[in-house]
Amino acid sequence: MKTTSLLLLVTLLAIIPLVASSDVEAADTIELTATDTHHVAELNSNQPYVAGYHVNTPDLYTREGVEATAVTVSFPSTDPAYFPSDSWLGGGMFVQAQDSKFRNVDYAFYMMLVLDASGRLFVDLGLHQTRESTAPIQMPTEELVYAYTWQVSGVDPATPVTLLASWDSDGFVHYSLSTSEAEVHIVSVQVVVFPNCENISRQFYAGNAVAGTAFPFGHYVHYFQFGVVSSKVIANNYWSVYLMNPRILRKPEWRLGTGWHPVEVAWSAQGDMSYLDYDWMWGGAPYTGVSAQYHKNPLENPYEVIFFYNGQTLQPGTILWQNESSRPSSMEAAARTPRNQILRATRARPLLTEIAAIIAVTIGAVSLPNLRKRRL
Repeated sequence: MKTTSLLLLVTLLAIIPLVASSDVEAADTIELTATDTHHVAELNSNQPYVAGYHVNTPDLYTREGVEATAVTVSFPSTDPAYFPSDSWLGGGMFVQAQDSKFRNVDYAFYMMLVLDASGRLFVDLGLHQTRESTAPIQMPTEELVYAYTWQVSGVDPATPVTLLASWDSDGFVHYSLSTSEAEVHIVSVQVVVFPNCENISRQFYAGNAVAGTAFPFGHYVHYFQFGVVSSKVIANNYWSVYLMNPRILRKPEWRLGTGWHPVEVAWSAQGDMSYLDYDWMWGGAPYTGVSAQYHKNPLENPYEVIFFYNGQTLQPGTILWQNESSRPSSMEAAARTPRNQILRATRARPLLTEIAAIIAVTIGAVSLPNLRKRRL
């Protein structure tokens, strides 16, 4: 009996290091290879873009600084053989930061999981610095501060991959990715040492704000977006992008408490309304023909959206999810709905054009007799 027990003990002791080494091997299955083949999420371009965005309050007037953002991305039911030649499809997060000295300077961070037409998987991250227009002479400008790309090996495109970006007090942004079995630190970028970036606030922003004057003469800014962008429209039903569990790391002083919080309310935006500040938008073009599945339509997960091509375009301002704990109070419920706001903006443009035309005609009608009188 003692001999049997001793043999069992020896066997167990022999198995333990094997299990531990198996875990290490699983963690090493994600391989990253740096490459110069960048996939840049552009601003105000012709790139098609559609996304969800974090909503703090239904009036879209509440923002907050956060220490980190994260989202989980995957490409199930996707066959890149049907992608247009030399094209790519990206899913990820797009988040804004601001300058502590110059009010017209902002920063646009992106982090994406990217699948190209050859079936290769990449992780791309980068930063644009934007400068808003200031009357009467400053036109809006932007520049790409950095862009880094790694080819990802050992991960199937259908595997959910969590992307995470976080600030520290020394001005570093730390980027990492993880699966259910592995976690890899990608890189830490000290943003404050780049030219003209020394005044960046060491935080991301979440929530929303109004840019310009009161609506509809201004528009809304969405600081934390999570969505899909591609180099060109992929107009076939051989792809889908899952975006799950977008979340923010709140600061201790925030009214809802510190720590990781899921995005409790999310609405949709198209690339022609995906503003990150007064002038600049992610992508720049709506992703025509791309629809979505989301909570209760028909998904059960309240923190998930699936974008896919079926020829029907997702309407901007669609409520992707709104959890029970975050439903507005009676006071907040009176706020304008997102779709009404966008429709009002759309209707306001022709109205404003008509008003401008009437004013121009009126001025012309008044000025013409005066000119005739002078000539006489």
